[in-house]
Amino acid sequence: MFISWKTDGSAGAVEFMENRLSTGIKTDYRNWAENNGRINFKFEVVGDDLIITEEWNITREEYDALDIVPVDQPQADGETLPMVETDQHLSF
Repeated sequence: MFISWKTDGSAGAVEFMENRLSTGIKTDYRNWAENNGRINFKFEVVGDDLIITEEWNITREEYDALDIVPVDQPQADGETLPMVETDQHLSF
């Protein structure tokens, strides 16, 4: 299953997420993704948005059952991420 998010268009969202993905999650994104069940993952700036695409080896129903906090809700560190789910998937 592929799941993707993109920045929400708010001021500074792309820069905030680039920083968070490279340094803000205490390790680089590749290590974090590999340690959290992603089998493919990629992020890049496309036009005015930063897009993140992840491939999981589960179905959408199984993913939803994990009850993962949506990115637009406060995260474990208390921050709300300026991201929305999208069907714009990056190619691997």
